[in-house]
Amino acid sequence: MRKLVLLSDLRNMNPALIRKIKNITGGQSLRLAYIPSRTDKERWYFDKAKPEFSEMDITDFFYFDVDEDFESSQLVEFTSCDAIFLSGGNTYQFLKNLKDRNIFKHIKQMVNEGKPLIGVSAGSMIMSKSIKIAAFHDENEVQLNELSGLELVDFEFMPHWNREKDQLEELLKYSLTQEESIFTCNDGDGIVIEGDEIEFYGDIKEIRKGVLI
Repeated sequence: MRKLVLLSDLRNMNPALIRKIKNITGGQSLRLAYIPSRTDKERWYFDKAKPEFSEMDITDFFYFDVDEDFESSQLVEFTSCDAIFLSGGNTYQFLKNLKDRNIFKHIKQMVNEGKPLIGVSAGSMIMSKSIKIAAFHDENEVQLNELSGLELVDFEFMPHWNREKDQLEELLKYSLTQEESIFTCNDGDGIVIEGDEIEFYGDIKEIRKGVLI
């Protein structure tokens, strides 16, 4: 059974959402594969996130760089992890790195095995059919033309909505060109999918075909 968690931000998370993640991951017995969106030599973002992971009872990590420090020999250790975390960052850069290293197939296989996949911001957007919605947040620094994502969810994800509400009119126009619904998510809130069940934590809004539902 697939277990997916889509987050906008790790900070100040909804307590009910934290409890749900603990339930999905099983807590401290779990080893999490942490995939940064790009190389971070000092692991600054990773270290900054550790207190938030600790709140979820996650303390054992495998740091898996898919950018400059990628080593194919680490794939065995990566696929042996109990869960995956896709970090935030530039969505185009992250998608390019994952595709260049041929990591998609491994992520999908691990999800099919029932291993939880947790994404935050860019990491959540990549779970959709396409990352076209990333244009609302990021510059396409790498000139990526192929924008297909993991295709694990049948909607698009708009993070940081508490900071991006001024883009509502443009997002409504964008939704007219899309078949999938768009779910907006404030920082601290999230969406959890287990099998065919979807749960919303916080003030999640749906936008579909020009209408805010």
